[in-house]
Amino acid sequence: MDTWQIILSVMDGVGLSAACGFRIFIPPLIIAIAAKAGHVNLGTEFAWMGSDIALVAFGLAAVLEVGAYYIPWLDNALDTIAAPVAVVAGTITSAAVFEFGRASCRERV
Repeated sequence: MDTWQIILSVMDGVGLSAACGFRIFIPPLIIAIAAKAGHVNLGTEFAWMGSDIALVAFGLAAVLEVGAYYIPWLDNALDTIAAPVAVVAGTITSAAVFEFGRASCRERV
């Protein structure tokens, strides 16, 4: 893997991780759609993100998340748990697009 590919995967991961801070389930949904369409190659550890079950789960979670913002008490409840969940979601989405964990990098070590 060349340096340019590493730089691009880090930029993708940071962008997706930052997007998780705004809407938690939208970036994983986008990754699931892109993986299903063949635009993103996920590692074996994150192949589950491209499955039909993950696509439906992320889609349902994204719809519920967006809809919950229109109910004030539910919006406040979601805001209290949003920060830790956004960190976890950002880490998962970043790791899914990073090239570091793949076999090509493990061979170098």
